Amino acid sequence: MRTDLINSNFGIGRRTLATFVLIGSIVAAMPAYAADKVEMGWLPATDALPYFVAVEEKLFEKYGIEVIDHKFTNPTTLVDAFVSNQIEVGPYGTAPGIALAAEAQNPGTLKLFGFSGGIEGTEYVNSSLLVKKGSNIKTITDLKGKKIGHMPGIQWQTNTKYILRNAGMNPDKDAILIGLAPNTQIPAVVSGAVDALIAIEPMGSIAVSQGDVVPIIINVGAKYVTNPWFGGGAVMTDKFIKERPAVAKRVMMALREATDHVNAHFDQYKPLLGKYVGVPKQSLPAVKKLIFVNERDAAARDLKSEQNVLDILYKEKIIPKALKIEDKFVRMDDIK
Repeated sequence: MRTDLINSNFGIGRRTLATFVLIGSIVAAMPAYAADKVEMGWLPATDALPYFVAVEEKLFEKYGIEVIDHKFTNPTTLVDAFVSNQIEVGPYGTAPGIALAAEAQNPGTLKLFGFSGGIEGTEYVNSSLLVKKGSNIKTITDLKGKKIGHMPGIQWQTNTKYILRNAGMNPDKDAILIGLAPNTQIPAVVSGAVDALIAIEPMGSIAVSQGDVVPIIINVGAKYVTNPWFGGGAVMTDKFIKERPAVAKRVMMALREATDHVNAHFDQYKPLLGKYVGVPKQSLPAVKKLIFVNERDAAARDLKSEQNVLDILYKEKIIPKALKIEDKFVRMDDIK
């Protein structure tokens, strides 16, 4: 078990042989008939990179999975699709805060089985606070009386309120929070429709590389909410796990391989963000790394960080009762 996320690749390396043995046994046991169809939903962000890798390298096919692909542009709409059982798997990129809030309101709906995000003080960057060049906003306290843009949905709305409150402000009176679709975020900052923006990757890096905005805080989630900050997660519905446990395990195996590949060779796979997310070629070098943690490698520090998110959701009265992350996180060995 690794003790620090920065050393996660070394922990993965020590388990490589065991993983290959498990892979071989699962693949050998798979029957030679039509692949199992699985409905998968994702958002266009760096968090979904393991999914893109799994598709491109035919890892799902390797495990007898036929992906029914669904691209979403709103994180809340994606989670609603899980709750209504229209989507079975969110292979990274699902907002954990929104997913956990939905699970709290609809118990027995879904489980997390992986995380993606940033770590304060490292090369792994998930979120940035951006302003237009020349802005007089330099710190969190300068946001008083300002319009602040963020990703739509309860996750970043709650985070932003939490950050402002800890800076001594009343988020309901001292600022205006505006949820913005990804394609409208940077134009909103440049035009002055918002004074500042909390942007996730790769939108933050794209904007900075184009020269119209500047970051005043890097890794704002990890710095001011919880460290590491996991802005993305891998999700399965409880219905899918219970009704098709063998298929769920094979999905996990494919994504284990994909996360191992991405963590080891992020820059090699970064061009897929151009194909799937629309990152301009000239902006790709600026895109920041994320750390990806699959269910096999999730350590106590990771779960504690996500527990902090659950506690914030409860404190901010987004969920009706306190929850334990251990009850909402599933590993392959938990699936029978």
